[in-house]
Amino acid sequence: MREPPVSTGPPGTRAKIRIPEARPGTLRRRRLEDTIFSDALARRTTVLAAPAGFGKTTLLGEWARGSDAYCAWVSLEQADADPGELYRWIVAALQGAAVNLRDPARAALLELSANPGHDPPADYRAVVRALEELSEPLSLIVDNVHRAGPRLDEGLVGALLSAGPPALHLVLSSRADPPLPLAARRLGGTVGDLRSRNLAFTLEETIQLLTQRGFDGQLEGKGLWNVTGGWPVAVAEGLAGRDRGIAPANVFAAEPRRAFSDYVAQEVLAPCPAPLADFILRATTRDRFSRELAIDLGGSADGGLLLEHCLRHGIFLEEIDGGRGPTYVWQPLFAATCRGILAHRDPRLAESLHGVSARHYRDVDVSACVSEALLGRQPRIAVRSIAEHWLELILQGRSLSLEQLCLRLPFPFSEDPEMLFVRSACRGIAGDRSSAAALGRRALAGVTGLGSGRRRRFEVNRALFELFIVGSEDADATVREGLHLVDRASRHPSATLAHGLFLLGRGAVRSPRSAHAASDLLQSAAAAGRANHLITVEVSAGAELALALAVTGDFSAAEQQCAAALSRAASTGWSCRERLAPIGIARGIAAYWQDDLDRASRSLSEALEFGSHPFPADSLAMVYRVLVDCATGDLTRVASAAAALDVFDLQPHDSSWPILSVVCAAKLCEASGDPDKAAALVRPLAREGQSPLVNALVAQLLRRAKDPDRALACASAVAVESSPPFARVCGALTEALVAASRDDPVAAHERLEEALRWAAPESILRPFVERRTDLLHLLVRHVSRGTVHEAFVAACLAQHPPEHVLRREHASLALSEREREILVYLRSMLTAAEIADSLFVSVNTLKTHQRSIYRKLGVTNRRSAVRVGISRGLI
Repeated sequence: MREPPVSTGPPGTRAKIRIPEARPGTLRRRRLEDTIFSDALARRTTVLAAPAGFGKTTLLGEWARGSDAYCAWVSLEQADADPGELYRWIVAALQGAAVNLRDPARAALLELSANPGHDPPADYRAVVRALEELSEPLSLIVDNVHRAGPRLDEGLVGALLSAGPPALHLVLSSRADPPLPLAARRLGGTVGDLRSRNLAFTLEETIQLLTQRGFDGQLEGKGLWNVTGGWPVAVAEGLAGRDRGIAPANVFAAEPRRAFSDYVAQEVLAPCPAPLADFILRATTRDRFSRELAIDLGGSADGGLLLEHCLRHGIFLEEIDGGRGPTYVWQPLFAATCRGILAHRDPRLAESLHGVSARHYRDVDVSACVSEALLGRQPRIAVRSIAEHWLELILQGRSLSLEQLCLRLPFPFSEDPEMLFVRSACRGIAGDRSSAAALGRRALAGVTGLGSGRRRRFEVNRALFELFIVGSEDADATVREGLHLVDRASRHPSATLAHGLFLLGRGAVRSPRSAHAASDLLQSAAAAGRANHLITVEVSAGAELALALAVTGDFSAAEQQCAAALSRAASTGWSCRERLAPIGIARGIAAYWQDDLDRASRSLSEALEFGSHPFPADSLAMVYRVLVDCATGDLTRVASAAAALDVFDLQPHDSSWPILSVVCAAKLCEASGDPDKAAALVRPLAREGQSPLVNALVAQLLRRAKDPDRALACASAVAVESSPPFARVCGALTEALVAASRDDPVAAHERLEEALRWAAPESILRPFVERRTDLLHLLVRHVSRGTVHEAFVAACLAQHPPEHVLRREHASLALSEREREILVYLRSMLTAAEIADSLFVSVNTLKTHQRSIYRKLGVTNRRSAVRVGISRGLI
């Protein structure tokens, strides 16, 4: 360790150019000292820029005292802003260090005049020439550079930065980035930086400091670190409180101590220009805020510039990605301290600023609006925000926190009829029917006291809640009434209309006759949500739109919408997984009809796990879970589905569930080997007015139960343009099979071609696979008669051969999976080139497989291979 430099300056200068002495209880921060040491070897300049209280001087003093390099130190004061005064002190500091040098630089530095002449540039060049004589590294530490003023680059520091010799390591400590041309040098790697995030105590250092002071660092360190954010001066204040018997984390529990507030006022705010200090006090009304709110709080057109100044100069402010644009975050303890200072100086202004925040958040964040409105003594703003957005909070699954917001309101606002009804809705969702009813009666009793506009809004929101969330027995009547409500909602705040469109669209998806209208409603809801910054409505409507498209059989568009909804949720930082459950159902529906049972099972399981609060589970997810488990033929899974169906929560808001549950029970009976019981369950459903899905499934069950007339009645009910393609496929196949059983081949092949026409565009394979045994010979004959869907027929026949086919295959020379697939294609009228193109292989590869098939089947040509394949049940 080098000896500290001896002052050679005039009397009274020793304190300014001497390395500060160590203070008892100081924590040695080796990680930062090592960084400075590395910079001394690899870089020309090191900049420590952080607000007051980050221990810059302490750190540099510890490093300088422990460094093996020669160090010159100068601490600046306000009077040193003049370049001539700055020159005098730097020269004095260099001469103080020169006393210990053992090389030509000693004489050169000591010969310098400490008083600047009439030609400052010549003086600066003389200092540079003297430093060029250095044969060993020398670090010049300039502390409190922010006191040098804006002319720093014009003085000796600027000259040393641009022309200093390689042996000189310049260390600058400042409360803001110094006014020097550092950008290009940073890009060139010759400038190292330590900022507040580097200088803040880590959790480990906080624990170590507490332990060093004789306290239980492991027990108390995390609390103190969380409260202070590692701000060294705040950590020290916490330790001072601990000395008085106060737990470190509790020193700032109520509000920062007066001594600490005075420190912030004097050391952070006072040195700032008046407009900046005023902006900081105003903007710290909130810990987190947007640029728009910062400008509103700042109260001037310069708010944006002042915000950028705080960011640039590291005044306890950080910018993060907030999903809908940048969000700015103050260091929490600093913000709380500033709020205390403003409340002490101007309590009325502090209150009014909370009101500004409340108005800003009224349509953006109800919780923040209520908190700010109450702090600003403006509860009417809170009432308005809750009244306009409570349905959105319920859709987010936040009914419990919503009720707490209502309970925070002071009297008489807590007795406002809209607030009472919101509490009633929350109690009803929680299952407390008696409290919900009592609150509802009190709300209705006070409605007459509301103004006409508020009364109409109250009635629309109440009707939307009771119709679509509490539930109705008639889904179609619900949609008709919902259309009337949406028309009324269009005359109310945009949030009411957006909520109405979403709830109506969601109801239409599950209505037997209105599913075709759901897409338009949900697209309108998503657009209204986006236009009015209602993220929950926008994302939820997007997820429901994916489900609406799947329900109507447009699987390609449904998958595109699933991806779009997930992307929008990610881009906005929206993470309410429950409201994304419809995406899982949509993907499960598409995967089922496309006969991808594993993917269908995964998607539906996830949807059922998360539910769709405030709709605890979805009947569509349960229906398709039953269909998937039955399709696997696994009796264990069938039994599991039956058990899940028994305990499935009957949803009062889903009037289609009673009929769907009967169909599910019938499918489970059939899968368990009791087709007669299955037919008995669904026979009463063979009437008009059922949904296309119900009619399609019932038709299939009745045909297998040898009840063709009722089966045809159900099948004909889905042969309309409004029915989804998968339902039309099922209906047409039922009609084809009944016609074949009645020896009417013309009608059978006509209906089979119709089924293929609807199935091919969306690869609807499941109806063909499920009826494979009945359809096998009919499909083979159909291809012989001619069809425009030969490739799709081949794909149907190649999909999952029945178990008895696999057994027959194993008894002979087994064909590979690819060979079985090619054998099916050989039955078609496709040429070899067309088959190879369909299978994405070359013609030569196809011919190699053909030769293998002929060898294993003992034949010599394509026609014989197909004939033997059919006889052995391979196709």
